[in-house]
Amino acid sequence: MSKKRIIKIVLAVIMVIGAAFFLSYMIFYNPSYSYSEVYNKYYKNLKDIDLAKGLTTEQKLEDFEYLYNTLQKNYPFFEVGKRKTGFDWLSRKEEFEKRIRETKNNIEFYNEIKRMVTLLQVAHARLVSPELFEMFKKALDMPITDGKMKELDPFQNPIIIKDYEYWKQNIKETTYILPIAFSYIEGKYVAIPYNKNESLEGYGIPEGSILLKVNELTSDEYVKSLMDKTFLNYDFKRNKIVKYKLYVFADTLGDTIKLTFLSPKGEAIEKTLKPVELVINQSALDKMPLVKSILVKDKVAYLKIPAMKISQKDIEKDGKEIYSFFKEIKNYPYLIIDIRGNGGGNLAYWVENVVQPLIDKKIPYKAYTVVKNYDIKYTKTLDKLPKGKNYPPEVKDDFGYFAEISYTVTPKNYVGFKGKIYLLTDAGVYSAAESFASFAKATKWATVVGTPTSGGLGFNPDHLILPNSGLMVRYPNNMALNPDGTANEEVGTQPDIYVEESYDDFVNYLRDRKNIDENNILNMVKYDTVLKKVLEMTKLFIVK
Repeated sequence: MSKKRIIKIVLAVIMVIGAAFFLSYMIFYNPSYSYSEVYNKYYKNLKDIDLAKGLTTEQKLEDFEYLYNTLQKNYPFFEVGKRKTGFDWLSRKEEFEKRIRETKNNIEFYNEIKRMVTLLQVAHARLVSPELFEMFKKALDMPITDGKMKELDPFQNPIIIKDYEYWKQNIKETTYILPIAFSYIEGKYVAIPYNKNESLEGYGIPEGSILLKVNELTSDEYVKSLMDKTFLNYDFKRNKIVKYKLYVFADTLGDTIKLTFLSPKGEAIEKTLKPVELVINQSALDKMPLVKSILVKDKVAYLKIPAMKISQKDIEKDGKEIYSFFKEIKNYPYLIIDIRGNGGGNLAYWVENVVQPLIDKKIPYKAYTVVKNYDIKYTKTLDKLPKGKNYPPEVKDDFGYFAEISYTVTPKNYVGFKGKIYLLTDAGVYSAAESFASFAKATKWATVVGTPTSGGLGFNPDHLILPNSGLMVRYPNNMALNPDGTANEEVGTQPDIYVEESYDDFVNYLRDRKNIDENNILNMVKYDTVLKKVLEMTKLFIVK
């Protein structure tokens, strides 16, 4: 294998697990990089340091400066962040530096770097944790064997591997939350049990209670206080920062937190609760099945896709199941495809498994992505960007180049379906799932129904490696633009028909959930405001 080919593979396989997967470098542009160009960009400053001896203040500050300066030069969403959250990241340099300087050990330094990156409030921007580093390594099925070229793969680079082994032994990222969570419904945070097998009654909280305060903070104030802890969402209807699935965090298991609720009867209720440890069953998330259902015989079919699987093996496995279903319903006049909550995966999943079997002619898609003046080899300068679009104001002054995000989906094994397609979306749609929503709306392949997505279009995130700690930070280096020119990361894909879950439907679901089979979509229709709206539009389904 040639060196040029190997370097292209290295750039292409640096992917984001789960929600952060999206467009491969190999799909949209294929610049030729020399070994020295790649080495100088990513590894030139990397030092072989014994982290067990502890980073010095000077080494920590050098890492901080490298992170800050790299993002200042390349990161595209500083102005977007100010518009959405009101937080001016670049102006906080002195504050960041002071906090780094005051860290007493490596663990505190790690947490400060994580905090800084989280404050960017873009889901594709993250500090690569030791756990995520291991997930990356396992996901790569194309290891490079050439000794020199292996240095360009961060998951085979000996210094980075050694550094991450240290961080793995020392970083214990335990999260504590209250045993009650909240769903954001029609502008309100409605209480739900963290464990679905439990009941709110065990905590003395009536079903349908709305969160008013966390300690002395209003619910909105509390959500905004989480900017340095978790990725937040944006409610375009009410123009505010929100969290669609809200947890209340605690520092230790011994903490107590006071919550104030408004009951469905209008009574104020105060409860003081202790936290539990948050446990994420990743294997269960990875195995969430497809949901296929006939909502109206010979008329309306339904397909729920919980994730865009990553590996080609999984894509092909699901593809066979989906294709069989499409053959079964090929003469139906309506198909509903539900990607709500789908955080991404592999773009090939929806192209190969969903669109190709359902089309009888080629469908082209085109959008653009812009970058600042830096070292990616784009072919077009910004003055050649199409005029008359609704571009963000900073594009004119802060960006120098652009590239096309363009592809054509061609028919393959067309099943003969000629009906109408609805695509259901919400704020849980991101990355590769976002690309599906954008394609569906831009090409009018489907009618998009629900609430806005959270964005994530663009080339794969870039990465930087802090020279002393060896920590990796992933960040988007390009701003993908929707077909109308707006920044996809800022506004997502807006639905053709806006429908949000209603408070009444959600409370009815909470009341009845012990007695319903949630795996049977027919049992869930009457609680699903969005799905009911689509079925009403077909005029073929009566919700009981």
